[in-house]
Amino acid sequence: MSRRSTPCTQADLTRLIKAALAAGVSVERLAGVKLTRDGAVLLFGEQRPLQSEGSENEWDEVLTR
Repeated sequence: MSRRSTPCTQADLTRLIKAALAAGVSVERLAGVKLTRDGAVLLFGEQRPLQSEGSENEWDEVLTR
């Protein structure tokens, strides 16, 4: 049994995301990429702030022990 060809490659996904960013979509709006048989679809979500370096996570202390 031969392998099926992939509908999209990593390069295709990179081009898709770069095109969205060049079109003015903010990084905070990007929610993910959905792969379909026909290709890839870029998913958008609510605009959320990115997690900052200084934000505290309660699990950081637990996991370092």
